[in-house]
Amino acid sequence: MPKTLEREWEFELPGAKPEEILAALATRDRLFGQTITMEPEEDPAKSVEVWIGTSDALAGKVYHLAVYAELSGTKEYLEPAADALSEIFEEQIAAGTVDAKAASLLERQAATAISFKAVPEEAELQQLVLPEWLAPEGADLPWGFQPVDAKGKVWPSKKVLESHDRLAVVPFGDELLLYALPSLEEEDSEGE
Repeated sequence: MPKTLEREWEFELPGAKPEEILAALATRDRLFGQTITMEPEEDPAKSVEVWIGTSDALAGKVYHLAVYAELSGTKEYLEPAADALSEIFEEQIAAGTVDAKAASLLERQAATAISFKAVPEEAELQQLVLPEWLAPEGADLPWGFQPVDAKGKVWPSKKVLESHDRLAVVPFGDELLLYALPSLEEEDSEGE
């Protein structure tokens, strides 16, 4: 009978520059909702399934990334699997930094020109990475809210959304910066 184990980690990442916040958001996007199967070398039949959740906050110039993992599988392998996750998270933090370096700045908006509204699940835009601290009260995180302009029109535009697999909104100073991040699908196909 499978057993379960829950673990939490918090990473303090740099958040003083737009590129640093972007790297942290790219990392969160890489991790949230991922499912990993970890197989012990000596007994692959006793694998451990891991589901990963995240949350984030910005305090001054420090981005706080909280990572939650729910592990299920053979009891004797749960603790070793949880210990091994730290290395996976560190790899994803490094990959998020690479993503940020390869990103393109597409648009800038005055922060006062954009607000955020909660949206139902069927209207969620999973390719749009938004900092959770911008979410309106009651929004499901991380995708249950969207940026809109003063007229209530979704920002970025439908054309921009359809042209990119992965976008991130970075609040910095009195602006919101919209970046196009490298596609994770391209990375998956390169690894095959």
